Amino acid sequence: MENIQAQKQHKNKRKILILSAFLSLLVVAAVSIPLAHRHTSATSHAASSVVRSTCAATLYPELCLSTVASAAPSAAVKSSKDVLIAALNYTIYTVERNFFTLKKISREQRKTLTRRERVALHDCFDMVDDTLEELHESELELEDFGFKNYSLAAHKENLLTLLSAAQTNQESCLDGFSHDGADKKVREALIAGQMHVFRLVSNVMAIIKNLSDHEVATKLKSEGRTLAEEQGEWPEWIKAGVYRENVEIPRRKTNLMFVGDGRTTTIITASRNVVDGSTTFNSATVGPSKHQAVALRVNADLCAFYRCDMLAYQDTLYVHSLRQFYTGCIIAGTVDFIFGNANAVLQNCDIHARRPNSGQRNMVTAQGRDDPNQNTGIVIQKCRIGATSDLKPVQSSFPTYLGRPWKEYSRTVVMQSDISNVIHPAGWYEWNGNFALATLFYAEYQNTGAGAPTGNRVKWGGFRVLTSASQAQPFTAGNFIGGGNWLQATGFPFSLGL
Repeated sequence: MENIQAQKQHKNKRKILILSAFLSLLVVAAVSIPLAHRHTSATSHAASSVVRSTCAATLYPELCLSTVASAAPSAAVKSSKDVLIAALNYTIYTVERNFFTLKKISREQRKTLTRRERVALHDCFDMVDDTLEELHESELELEDFGFKNYSLAAHKENLLTLLSAAQTNQESCLDGFSHDGADKKVREALIAGQMHVFRLVSNVMAIIKNLSDHEVATKLKSEGRTLAEEQGEWPEWIKAGVYRENVEIPRRKTNLMFVGDGRTTTIITASRNVVDGSTTFNSATVGPSKHQAVALRVNADLCAFYRCDMLAYQDTLYVHSLRQFYTGCIIAGTVDFIFGNANAVLQNCDIHARRPNSGQRNMVTAQGRDDPNQNTGIVIQKCRIGATSDLKPVQSSFPTYLGRPWKEYSRTVVMQSDISNVIHPAGWYEWNGNFALATLFYAEYQNTGAGAPTGNRVKWGGFRVLTSASQAQPFTAGNFIGGGNWLQATGFPFSLGL
């Protein structure tokens, strides 16, 4: 009960922080936004050349132009970085406005909401908080250009990682209302606001990707900087035993390490699932008949796991967002059992398909990249892909594939891994007809084993076999998750290259 009360107090505190941030922003907005509209109509309708050229590189250029016009006086926008700052500030304002949409739905429909809808709304409140954190961290990252001791490219990757997570939160909120007809009515009330933020973040990412090194290197401010308060470490030993609970680590708890007595002796298990009224985001391990039930969800940055087992059925490991590394782990499941939109690298892991329900196919991955500007994806390197003992005798009756595209720009790379004959010769499977087959990025490189030959692989426009080290190098732990900057501190074994 003490843990439950602490969590409630933490979440209340989070909501108070959101509210206070929004109120302070309203004061600023009341002063600054009307100023933008005092300019002549000619100015408001004819963006400067720098705004037009910057916005032209985005997926939603008209939205970009209107955002800058609303967020900043035209005289103040003199560079692409000014456009970026205006777009980022307006995105933060819009996310905070969405918070009150959630509050309104929660208040006005509280008597008619189903249990799952209440859980889904709770998820959305958490994701608003996470999104604001990620956007504010992006502001700080912009301020730190030129101060931190790493390359400009690394700065850009940090920004794209944070913003990819912020964008993923919008889709994850809506996904909680996609299970039945009643859920979808609430989804309709939210979708405009969530997708508006999704597009705003997309534009911010596109601007960042197209900034020149000279623009990036220009310091935003240099006065009043102080060293951040150093975070301590709180290692926690989890003794042998079966812990029947849902464990959630609050976002602001950093530098944590959990150490167990062994992968088969320290066990955390629970039973939330979609069939019984949970959302995928908030579910936990149960049998295959309960559909989505996540064993582990990770939406923490610079997070690593060593010699851990994630055992479930559908949707076992939810690599939701941000940079993640797994080594020496066992992941087992059935449908889409490694899924999400993180920058995730799995290295030297055992990945096992289990026996699913009758008529089901196993999918190892379902990656959720839904914007071409996102730097996300799932990389499986030097792993072993096989079947559990209950599937092996009947694997011909349950086809197993390396993955399918959950979102339009799904990206998964399997390289230098041993693939057993459990994997169907086609390798990959469609999500729904031709959806995403031309826009996805699925690749294989130097795999071995009975299931590795690529001669009979799918012929989709987005599938490719990598033929050189230079093509595979971007997907190493050193490049894809910037592992050289942080993996050494974990003490875990890792490889930065091929």
